[in-house]
Amino acid sequence: MKRLRSLMLLLVAVFALNAFAVSAFAAEGEKPRVEEAEEINKEKLEEAREKNKEGREKTHEKNVEANERARERSKERIERTREKNEARIEKAEAKEAAEKEKAIAKEKAAQEKAEKRKLHEEEVAKKKEEKQKAKEEREKEKAGEGESI
Repeated sequence: MKRLRSLMLLLVAVFALNAFAVSAFAAEGEKPRVEEAEEINKEKLEEAREKNKEGREKTHEKNVEANERARERSKERIERTREKNEARIEKAEAKEAAEKEKAIAKEKAAQEKAEKRKLHEEEVAKKKEEKQKAKEEREKEKAGEGESI
C-alpha cells in the first residue's frame, strides 16, 4: 500500500510537473504570438484608419461638389426668378402706362364733351334769348300798332 501510495504521489507529481512545464512552454511560445497578433492588429487598425481617412476625404469631396452644384443651381434659379420678375415689372409698367394714357384720353374726351355741352347750352340759351327778344319786339310792335290805330 505504501508503495502504491508513493507510486500514486509520484505519478501525480510528474503529471503536475508536466502540466507546469507545458504551460510554461506554451507561455513562452505565446508571447511572440501575442506580440505578433498585437502587431497585426495595429497594422489592421492603421489600414482601417487610412481607409476611413480616404473615405472621409472622398465624402468631403463629394459634399463639396454637391454644395457647389447646389450653389450653382441656386444662382441659376435666382437669376431666372430675377429675369421673370423684371419681365413682370416691365409688363406691369407697360399696362400701367397704357391705363394712364387711356385714363388721360377718357378725361380729355369727357372735358371735350363737357365743353361741347356747354357750348350747346350757351347756343340754346342764346337762341332762347333771341326768340324771347323777338317775341317781345313783336309784342311791342303789336302793342304799338294797336295804340296807333
